Amino acid sequence: MRYALWWPLLGLLAGCNWFNNVTGLSHEANKAIGAACRQTGRSLEACYQLNPDADKAQIYAGWREMHEYMEKHKLETMAPAAPPPAVKDAASAPPSKPAPSAAPRAPLSDEAADKAAQTDPQVEAVLSAIRAKTRAPDGDASEQGRLLNLINELNDAPAAARAAASS
Repeated sequence: MRYALWWPLLGLLAGCNWFNNVTGLSHEANKAIGAACRQTGRSLEACYQLNPDADKAQIYAGWREMHEYMEKHKLETMAPAAPPPAVKDAASAPPSKPAPSAAPRAPLSDEAADKAAQTDPQVEAVLSAIRAKTRAPDGDASEQGRLLNLINELNDAPAAARAAASS
């Protein structure tokens, strides 16, 4: 019966952002967001706009730490990732025609699949790489013989030690 009281509480806390703030889990995530913004050369304002739900103080702390680190190690900023395409409202967008390739196609026969594979440039590139693959030289024969002798001596040493110990 006691466990029945804990399950609703755990269910409420699982979806609660307050729990993350109390434990400090979101603080580190927000600092990482700020550090990533600094590394990619984004301004603080742009970072705040891209992450409106994140704590601004923690974003700034992460941005500042990364700035100090990059200055100390003389690192350049990286190119930021391309922003995601803007999502337009479905009501304002003109109706689009359905794509003709969206219709399900019948499976290919064996002959048609072979023909498609022969004309596919990626398949051809893989096959040519496999055909052209030559085995790398194994090394000098005298060097291999020397290594084999060393291995044999190491293997014979324990046998000689056992023979000496038994006599």
